[in-house]
Amino acid sequence: MLNRRTLIVAVCLALLVSGAGADDDYREARRLVQGGEIQPLETILQTVRRHYSGRVLEVEFEHEDDRYIYEIEMLDEKGVVWELKVDAVSGQLIQSEQED
Repeated sequence: MLNRRTLIVAVCLALLVSGAGADDDYREARRLVQGGEIQPLETILQTVRRHYSGRVLEVEFEHEDDRYIYEIEMLDEKGVVWELKVDAVSGQLIQSEQED
């Protein structure tokens, strides 16, 4: 699965170089994954890909309403961009909507 690993590395690198806020998010996510408090991004993406196919455009890690959330933007095979919110603890899809 070289493509998936390449994607994960690319996402992590993008988080690292995109600014101080993203760097803080990356560090927080890494700390929480290492502590077993949230699922790793790789696991979340595997789950998402069971229900949505396409290319991951962007991933954000957020703490929202006392929940840790992975916000994933995907481009499907029809050219539609989807925003998916996934609970980082349970891996459950919270919300999915098409972007305008």
